[in-house]
Formats: sequence, structure tokens, C-alpha cells
Amino acid sequence: MPLAMLVAMVGMLVSTALVPVVVNQIGGTRIVSGRTQELQVAQAGIDMALGQLRAAATAGAGDLEKLPPCTLTGAGTDGWNYRVTITYYQLGEDASDPVPQACPPIYVPVSATLTATGGRAPAASLTVGSAGSRTIESTYTFHTNNENITGGALQLASPTTNPLCMDAGADSSPAAGAPLKVQLCKAGGSSDQRFAYTADLNIKLVGSETAAAPEGMCVDVPYPRATGDAAVFQPCLGLAPRQQWSLNDSSNFSSTRETTVKLGDFCLALKVAGTAGTPIVLGSCGGTANQNIFRPQPGVGAGMASAKVNQLVNFKQFSRCLDVTNFTPTFSYMIVWFCKQSPDGNVPWNQKWYMPAQAASVATAVPGQIRSGNPTAPAYCLLSPGSTATTKYVTMARCDSTDAATIAAMKWTVLGDTGEYTTSYRIVDSFGYCLTPTDLTVTNPDTHTDGTAKVKVAACSKAELQKWNAPANLNQPLALTNTREK
Repeated sequence: MPLAMLVAMVGMLVSTALVPVVVNQIGGTRIVSGRTQELQVAQAGIDMALGQLRAAATAGAGDLEKLPPCTLTGAGTDGWNYRVTITYYQLGEDASDPVPQACPPIYVPVSATLTATGGRAPAASLTVGSAGSRTIESTYTFHTNNENITGGALQLASPTTNPLCMDAGADSSPAAGAPLKVQLCKAGGSSDQRFAYTADLNIKLVGSETAAAPEGMCVDVPYPRATGDAAVFQPCLGLAPRQQWSLNDSSNFSSTRETTVKLGDFCLALKVAGTAGTPIVLGSCGGTANQNIFRPQPGVGAGMASAKVNQLVNFKQFSRCLDVTNFTPTFSYMIVWFCKQSPDGNVPWNQKWYMPAQAASVATAVPGQIRSGNPTAPAYCLLSPGSTATTKYVTMARCDSTDAATIAAMKWTVLGDTGEYTTSYRIVDSFGYCLTPTDLTVTNPDTHTDGTAKVKVAACSKAELQKWNAPANLNQPLALTNTREK
């Protein structure tokens, strides 16, 4: 057979053999293309739902009634459709374990799960796993202006065995006029004992926001007032004096006068001291450990305390402020005590500090003294021990000292937002160490006699214990996380 004819025949045979391969490749390409478009249209559903969640606002603030419904549908191009289901979650008994809400949600959610299915079938019939579809799931986290205020217990100082905490009752949003009581503190916290101490000096039940009470439910006693008047829940009113409660020197929640911005004559107290189930009423102020002295947990929040009123609030122990121990500048250590409050912002001098302005970087910072607000001479300033040893604490020294070592140990660099999480909101001494309270979460913590933290310096790190006067939303999470195909 001539060579040319043989080559032609072989070519024809090879071409014939390749036909099914090419056909299979074309078919496979169509399948892959279709599967890709199913995924793309599901992602379009996620994007649409995300846009509606972000648009649920009035005057820049989140609006519960504008949240999108729990089922959304839509169409892409060329006959492609998507269906999105939204599950809203609210705070549960455990703050770290949110629970799903019914639809539509009646409480402010902390997160939502978005499940989007894309395909060519009618949108109403698209479900997870349906033929010719693909599904994406994502978690949306709602941002607030108080991310660091998860809420916490307001516990009486005594008893320490079977302790008593403020309690709102079984309803996650108590009815207007419902009484505030104390009950046995619930291990690990509970939604009916989880309160936030707001910048308006309100005592607010966390997660109590509803359409009828968009700001939540707060502790309220109307005017005129008398000893024995009951503390009840009413929709939060912000700066209304009837709902302002200031933690004073004795760790009482003091009332506010009706017509002047001053502390009032009453404090929140148990009607029957040391008794579970008893209501909280207006009583006297002072030191009765099982009746009117409260110890807020760190998650409760710092109230009005901030740099604006010359206080130094610790970010990790968020209800605690730098404090001159027992009003004694010569004490052997300083402490981080419960942040003291006053409706006019004029807090007691042992939590009032005058310091260099927060700097945006170490390069632009001007080190200086951190002087206490004690009104009588001599003035005292914060003194670093210059050591991270376990027995070395931050103390005070006279600001007018002429000793060179003391002068150096009184110099501090105060940082604000540096653009880097690790270095932001530190207070650094002249030895390069960072101001910090002792850690209350370790076994056998190093504490003052009342269980509050002592003040030390430590090797600088990104630890939240080393951050001071940081905004409550410093640790804002990403809005959309955990995106995956189901």
C-alpha cells in the first residue's frame, strides 16, 4: 500500500476515535459551567441578603423592624434563580452560645445564618440538596457600638457562698413595671442576670430590645421618691435621671436628683437583706455588704467612665478603672477597682488622672507624668517599679521629686489608635514595659483584699489587659464569616 494512502487511513481512524472524546469533553464542560453558575447565583443570593441586612437602619442606627424576612427569593439571568433563608440568633443563657429566634425576630439579634441555594428550578422549590442546585451558607455578625459589653452579673458583696445577683425574671424582655429582684447567682451567668451598665448610667437587661422597647428595658424608679419605692423595669430612656444609677465610693448604685445633675439621697438596696427572691427598693447608701454593696462583673461595662472624665478604664476588666488604693497615695500598690460614677462626670479624685494626650505612634508621643487628682498638695504621680517581678507593683511618688531615678520611673508614654492592634491603647513606662492589672482569670490571682486586681507592669504584648481607654468596639468581628458550600 502506498505510504500516502496508509497515512490518510491512520489519520481517519484516529479522527474517528477522537469524536467521542471531544463530545464527552463538550458535555463535561457544559456540566462544569452549569455547576459554576449554580454557585454564582447562590452567591448572588448571599449578596442580596447581606445588602438588606446592612440597610436595616434608621438615622444610622440598626432598626429591628427593617430586618429582611426569613425567606428571600430572586432571579439571576438566563433563567437562574436563588432562594435564601435567614435564621436570626439572640443571646442565650450562655453568652457564647446564641439561640435561634422565631420569625420575624422580636429581639435584637447577635448573628444570623444565611443559607442560599441557586439553580434553574423555580425559586420557591429550591432547597438544600435539590437536583441541579448548589448551596452556600454564611454567618453574619451584627456590629454594635459596645462589642466589649457582653453583659454580666451584678452581684452583692455578701454572701460569697450562695451569692445573690440582680435578676429580671424568666422573660427575656420583662413587661413594663415588672419588679427587679435578687436571686441566687446562676453558675456561668444567665440571660435573666446579664446586665449592661451603659454610658448613660442605665442598668439595662442585655438582649431585652423589642419593637416596643427598641433601646431595651432598664431599671427605673419614678419621681417623687421615698424610701421603700420599688425598682422596676421600663423602656430605656437614656439620660433620664429616673434611670441613672451611679456606682459610688461604697460600691452602691446611687440615685440621681430629679432637677439637678447630682447624686441623689437613695441607693438601690434589698428590701430584706441577704434574702433570695426579695425585691430591690430605694434604701440608704453606705456599707451593708448583703444589702446594698454590688460587685459588677467585668462584662457589665464601664458606665460613663472614660478618658472624657479623666478615668483610665481597663479593656479586659471593662468595669474596672485605675484607682489610688483606699485614697492613700503612699499605699504599697495601686489597684484596678470598680469604675466610680457621677451623673455630672465629677468622679472621686482617686480615679481621676491627668496624663499626656494619647498619641498615634511612639514616634509622635511625648512621655510625661500621670498625676492623680488628689486636691491637696503635694501632688502624687504614678511610679513604675521598673521590673516585672511578681512582688513588684506600680505605686505613687511625689510629682516634684528631684531624684533622677524616680523622675525617670514617673515618665509614661500614652498611646491611642496607632493603626496596629498590638500597639494601640498601651501605656508604656520609660523601661519599655506596659501598664497592666493582675490577671483575675488565673488560679490564685494576685488581688487586693476585695478581690480586685493589683497594678503592675509587664513585657508588652497584644494582651487586652494592657489596653486602656480603648473603645468598646475595638475588637469588632468581620461581618460575614464561615462561608462554605453545603
